Amino acid sequence: MRARIVQGEDVLKIVDLLRQDHEVYAPFYGRGRDSYFDVVTDTNRDRIQIHVPNPYYPPKRFLLPHIERLLRIRQEAGDWKLEPEYNQVRRAIFGIRSCDVAGINHLDRYFLGRGFRDIYYEQRRRLLFLVNVVCTDPEADIDKSCYCPCADTGPAARGHFDLQLMDLGGEFMAVAGSEAGEKLFTHPIFKKGTPAHVDRRREILDTIRRQFKATTSWFSAAVRYISQGKVLDKIWEEVGIRCLECGGCTFVCPACTCFTVSDRRLSDVEVERVRIWDACALTGYTRMAGGFNPRKAVHDRRNRRFFRKLAHYFMQRELSMACVGCGRCAAVCHGDVGMPSVVEMIRRTTAAKEPHELVRA
Repeated sequence: MRARIVQGEDVLKIVDLLRQDHEVYAPFYGRGRDSYFDVVTDTNRDRIQIHVPNPYYPPKRFLLPHIERLLRIRQEAGDWKLEPEYNQVRRAIFGIRSCDVAGINHLDRYFLGRGFRDIYYEQRRRLLFLVNVVCTDPEADIDKSCYCPCADTGPAARGHFDLQLMDLGGEFMAVAGSEAGEKLFTHPIFKKGTPAHVDRRREILDTIRRQFKATTSWFSAAVRYISQGKVLDKIWEEVGIRCLECGGCTFVCPACTCFTVSDRRLSDVEVERVRIWDACALTGYTRMAGGFNPRKAVHDRRNRRFFRKLAHYFMQRELSMACVGCGRCAAVCHGDVGMPSVVEMIRRTTAAKEPHELVRA
């Protein structure tokens, strides 16, 4: 990958370059800790934040909207006419974190990497430009629940972005991850770097990896126990007791893919088909048309969530576990059954039941 150096005062000029032919979204501060992605305008351009807590609402919504109209079904002259609706807007996300880049890469493999390609997702992905910002500020960028090093997704993404920016202190290293990103290097704000810049990057990454407050180093054990069906029922029952069935963990997860499709009547001669995010935590998720629900008990739905994310079968199919270490599930869960807590429960409780070989002196 080719790299260039940008002075700190010129970083937002990258946003200006992208705004020439993209609708650009960037992170802003809300109230308190809150942050959010919003469209960049002439009015708010100077309030863009480089170092900011990762917004809880994941940027995956720019590819898989919370509510998305798929098509209109219209009756004309006695016949029904289908009118698909495709997104045609060129968008750029400036300031997307490495964990969310990994989340989008996971969605790419799910919606585009197998025999069936989701044409709605494909249209949006083709028109999306990603500017990854490496988390280098331990006070602003890294939340107490972040654990991306354990998921091997951060603090610096290794690929699947168009441009990556890393704060070296007063200046930024820009790394091109695609041809589209490399084309930006023709602009005079990008200067050639030196070996000292590369050394500085390595030094910062080595330091920042030690700044993460949350670690979930027991992923491998949890994957093994879940894949082998060795997780004790009492663990899932405990998780079910704590779960409030709010669906928050799913809605903030960058790697969750579940949705439902519904037809809504607009008039006597027109119906729209919409896709809506769904969540395995919700009671109606597995309810069948006749009313029977094979997973009515909440702990039956909770164990399917973690099986889906950590089981070896799915990791083989999608080339990674469906967790990117962003920590959002831990941050929003009122019952403390986010990924880090559940992995720890599985490891501690199941390992205690594992037989150990007697060692004799």
